[in-house]
Amino acid sequence: MTEKEIIEGVLSEFEGLAKHPRPSHHEKNVSDYIVARLAELGITAKQDSVYNIVADVPATKGFEKAPLTVLQGHMDMVCVAKPGVSYDPLKDPIRLVREGNILRADGTSLGADDGIAVAVALYLIQQKINHGPLRLIFTVDEETGMTGATNLDAAHVKDAKYVINCDSESIDVICVASAGSTHMHFMRQLHREVPAGDVALAVRVHRLLGGHSGEVINEGRGNAIKAVSSVLRRLADKGADYRLADFSGGIAANAIPADATAIIVIASKDKGLVEKTVQEAEKEFRLTYEGLEDKAVFEVTPSAMAQSVFSKEDTEAVVDLISLLHCGVFSMNRAIPTLPDLSSSLGTIVTTDKDVAIQYFPRSSADARLREFLLSMPVIARLTGTDVHIDEPMPAWTENMHSRLQPLMAGVYEELMGKKPRIEAMHGGLETGYLYAMNPDLDIVAVGPETHDIHSADECVELDTVAQLVQVIAGTLEKLAQL
Repeated sequence: MTEKEIIEGVLSEFEGLAKHPRPSHHEKNVSDYIVARLAELGITAKQDSVYNIVADVPATKGFEKAPLTVLQGHMDMVCVAKPGVSYDPLKDPIRLVREGNILRADGTSLGADDGIAVAVALYLIQQKINHGPLRLIFTVDEETGMTGATNLDAAHVKDAKYVINCDSESIDVICVASAGSTHMHFMRQLHREVPAGDVALAVRVHRLLGGHSGEVINEGRGNAIKAVSSVLRRLADKGADYRLADFSGGIAANAIPADATAIIVIASKDKGLVEKTVQEAEKEFRLTYEGLEDKAVFEVTPSAMAQSVFSKEDTEAVVDLISLLHCGVFSMNRAIPTLPDLSSSLGTIVTTDKDVAIQYFPRSSADARLREFLLSMPVIARLTGTDVHIDEPMPAWTENMHSRLQPLMAGVYEELMGKKPRIEAMHGGLETGYLYAMNPDLDIVAVGPETHDIHSADECVELDTVAQLVQVIAGTLEKLAQL
């Protein structure tokens, strides 16, 4: 298999996927297409009730007794478009644009995350390589809830020995573990009152770095919601009689908020105190995050007078809750010193006329540690007069210290690339956590081509790394067949 042959072959399969819209929760069309494509290749596939696909590929003659290996990825994608681009993710195909070694889409997200996994698997099973029994597992809804993985019948991995997941984003990385996590939702019912103060002010912190709360949580970045809350805490400590009218910030539960704003109502005589307090909080913030959050902006500006404000008890409770919810790393992993073992981030705060809702998102590389952490959350809720709902945790995938697959694949990579791959664990979540929970004896790795700006309209993939990925997987399958 030459690089050009691999690229053209994988692109042919990817082009077929691109013709079928596949946002999360709308995968039936693409699932039917993949089943039909497998049938054309002589492979009978099964669809389950949520449209996951499971297909068994017979071993090459003479290697029937080799352990079963699973090739796994997800078929859904994040569908976004650039401003002004006409795009209906439920109807429109992805228009592919090839620019030398780069594949992107025309004004929309590409869907290489994780359509490349499906295309690579479809291409590989057509090649004349020696391999043991293979099972293709393509799941739905990885991007929004992992309901494909949660609904997968455990029987499909109980008899497997190895899993090669293709949902990583760097060709030089072999991922060997991922974190478990859970969504937490704190809520407090509001008792609104007519404001006693005569001035409304917007206290805003913005232009922070933000970022994915799994990937960059150990960099110590600031949290805009926490920063605004620190201003409010300082005001209370100075005896200022303010009331919250609104508090909003963040864009997603799993993203560190870069922007947050609180609307407060206060007596006009205390306006100068608010401005001074914001300046003090900004000075302390810059001392804390010097060299990291140098572009952060703290500001206080006039706001339209609110028709109603939180009660004194509600105002105090919301600020207390935010103060108590730690954001950042609690501890690092003992086996992998660069990997956070337990962390958490306050992702969003939303205010309505009736309530305030806060999303809190802890992660851990060990399920037991996450469960222990969750025990304190109802206590915090009770102390702050809030309700808390804790979603079912997503399981962690723990590194197999006796893996045969990881060193074998690393050896294949080094033979092909002339250098060693990076062996890493990620503090984000992968579907492999669910597979590992179904069968802790699985030997799992996650790999992928060099992909950039996923989940955005600038998403692209480097085509030469797609060819390298195919060669690494093919070489690995051949060596597994000989074990």
